[in-house]
Amino acid sequence: MKTREVLIFKSSVKTKDKKNFLIQLVKTHLPQIQQATVDLDDEDAIFRVETEECCIDYLTNFLHGHGIQIDFLDRFVIA
Repeated sequence: MKTREVLIFKSSVKTKDKKNFLIQLVKTHLPQIQQATVDLDDEDAIFRVETEECCIDYLTNFLHGHGIQIDFLDRFVIA
């Protein structure tokens, strides 16, 4: 059984349109991510993903290629 984890990133997302774009990218191109959220009320626009097998470097590079900057902050294992 794979380990399910939550990855936390600071993001460059500042608008609702950019948030919707990011979530759609994740849903369309990254099936290994089960859930993704962006907190626009947080000054760091925290991007949170739940995954079982997503590589941080791959995710960072993929989103950067679409004009979204994310910086890894933390990882938590969930039961």
